[in-house]
This record gives sequence, structure tokens and C-alpha cells, in this order.
Amino acid sequence: MLRFIAWSVQWSVAMAVFLLVMAGAGWYVYNYALGGGQHVTVPAVTDLPVTEAAYVLGERGLELGRQTQVPHPTVPKYYVITQKPAAGRVVRTGRRVDTVVSMGQDFLRTPDLRGAQLEEARRAVTEGRFRLGSLARIPSDAPRDTVLAQDPPPGGELSSQSEIHLLLSAGNTRASALMPDLRGTAVAELESALAPFGVTLVANPVDIPDAPYDVVLNQNPPPDSLVYPNQVVTYDYRPSQQAQAPSERYQAHVRHEMGYDWYGRDVRVDVVDRAGNRQTVWSKQPSFDQESQATYLAGTAIRLPVTYIQEAMVEVYVDNRLEASYRLQGGAEPVRARGPENQ
Repeated sequence: MLRFIAWSVQWSVAMAVFLLVMAGAGWYVYNYALGGGQHVTVPAVTDLPVTEAAYVLGERGLELGRQTQVPHPTVPKYYVITQKPAAGRVVRTGRRVDTVVSMGQDFLRTPDLRGAQLEEARRAVTEGRFRLGSLARIPSDAPRDTVLAQDPPPGGELSSQSEIHLLLSAGNTRASALMPDLRGTAVAELESALAPFGVTLVANPVDIPDAPYDVVLNQNPPPDSLVYPNQVVTYDYRPSQQAQAPSERYQAHVRHEMGYDWYGRDVRVDVVDRAGNRQTVWSKQPSFDQESQATYLAGTAIRLPVTYIQEAMVEVYVDNRLEASYRLQGGAEPVRARGPENQ
């Protein structure tokens, strides 16, 4: 009996020692072998050269992890733009910190667009990772919308997404007549009065006390100016609830849904009017901060009100590539003219 009791005590002591050893081993493995050691606070390495960032991380027992290089218009080359985990987070030593590193400005060769038609030039600008800037037209014997000159000139270095401005031929169109004096004309009679001139009417309602209702108060171009076919003629009038003023200015609401996370993408929306003039109405640079990563996700949409005359195109570019376009015409609902399902 005594021998059995002694054996039981020895067994219990041995088991307790074994459990303590296993617990200590488990604690060591979790905290050092698996967990990475002690807890440290991640330092801020944004706006530092990547070599200095590696040194700062090493001082805290951390490692420089994956480096994603992207062009950036303002952050110098080889400097850190963003980091993950963010500065101030508490992690274990040995943890890798991933960074997005600037490649600096992306300089490209300016294409030669002289002699090209506007649509051909627009494709060349987009495919070259540039943006089409302002358009101007002058009378010329060259066909309408032929590129006569460009700024900056071809062959020079230009950073990605820079604008190229074009001087286009207006053709040899001559003025067809002189603008009549429309002041005092009832708005209901404007279309018939200007039908022979082939112009586009745009109404501008104003609120002027004591002014008569539903008649032209002012006009542009003024009386006796030269009138060209398809020219836009604007007029001021004080509206009532009884007459419908002729106008080809419309407003539409365009909605474009993104099918993927797009916080790290360069996105812009351009409106191209009926004359080919382009204007960027919304844009977003690549961003990797927490707010952007929670905002620009798959299924979210860009929503824009667009005011246009007669007709226009709304174009959505992602990383300088045309993703979708929407045709606006005559006040009708936007029609998707290009997208993955249309290609």
C-alpha cells in the first residue's frame, strides 16, 4: 500500500513538472518563434527615402516588406507614399511593413498630332497617357477639325497625364448673315424667326423686377454681328408659367458603377461638347489611406450632374484608359455608348 502511494506521488510530481515544461515551451513558441517577439509601435516612414525607411524600421525590430512602385506627380522618386501597417499600430517584432514607393513623374515623348483629324488626335493623346486640353479653331482651307498646331510642340518630354492643347481648322465656313435684333421678340416666336440661320438657341432665365415676361431682354451675339451656321445664340428673358422658351441647354445625371476596388486607381470623368471641346469635371488620384480603402470599393458609383447644349459625351477614364462613355442628347436619359458589354 505504501509503495502504491509513493508511486502515485512520484507520478503526480512528474506530470506537474511535464505540464509546467510544456506550458513554458508553448509560451516561448507563441511569443517568440510564432508571434515574432515583443510588441513595438510601428514608426512613420512616409515621406522618407526607402533606404532610410528600411533603417528606421530595422531600429524597431521590423522589416521592410513588399514595395509597390507607382508614378507620382509630387512625391520625389524612391520616397515612401504610404505604408501598411499604418504608423502608430502595435505589432510584434519581426513584422514586415509594406510600402508604396514613388517612381517620380513619368516623363513621355509628346506625339506629333499636326495634320490629324480631331478624333484621331484624341485617341493618340489618350493612348499616349496624356490628356486633351483646350481646343481653339480658326478659319483655314484645311478640312474642319484638322490639327494645325499643338502646345507643347511634338518631340519634347512631358509628364504623364499632362494636357496637350490643339489649334484646329474651322474650315472655310463663311458667315451666312447678320444677327437680327431679337430684343422685345416673344420667346414663342424665336424658333421661326431664326430658322433660316441654322443656329442653336439657348435660353437664360433671369429675374428682373418690372421687366416684361416671356420676351427677349438681351442677346448674344448682339444685333448686326456675323452669324455662322450652328452658332450658339443665347438670350435673356423673364419667365412666366405660361410660355415655353425654346432652348437646347439640358441637364442630365450620369451614374457610373465601378465593378472593382478603385482606391488605388487614377480616375477622371471628361465631358466632350458637340464641338469636341473637352473638360475634366471630376478626378481622383490613387490613394491608399484607410478612408480611401473604405470608400472606393467595388459596387460604389460616380454620380455627376452634367449641363450641356444640344448633345455631349461623358467619358470615364481609369488609369488613362477609356472604360465607359455615355451619350447625352436632347434632354433624354444618358445612353451608355461604350463599356465592357459594348466592346
